[in-house]
Amino acid sequence: MTASARPRRRPTTRRAAPTFIVVTGFSGAGKSQAIRALEDAGYFCVDNLPVPLIPTFADLTRVRSDVARAAVVVDVREGEALARFPKVYAELQRRRGLSPKLLFLEANEA
Repeated sequence: MTASARPRRRPTTRRAAPTFIVVTGFSGAGKSQAIRALEDAGYFCVDNLPVPLIPTFADLTRVRSDVARAAVVVDVREGEALARFPKVYAELQRRRGLSPKLLFLEANEA
């Protein structure tokens, strides 16, 4: 079969992997400002979502066609549950169709 005689493949309309950003960092480093800027840029944002609910929120971004970009803030308000965050983030990284990014903010007194 020649190249011109091969059946043409129809282009697939695959939905791009959603952008999922976790914003965290030191107190006073600008997490609230960052999440507001992301929201202004069209991200679906949640501030202070409990760590155990982050995977569920991430899954929703994968299945909902109207949520292509999402961000969540994780910080010390989480209390003792914050210790579980590294394990939860590692789980997010293993999920297909999700490419999470971690934005860690820090600031000094100056």
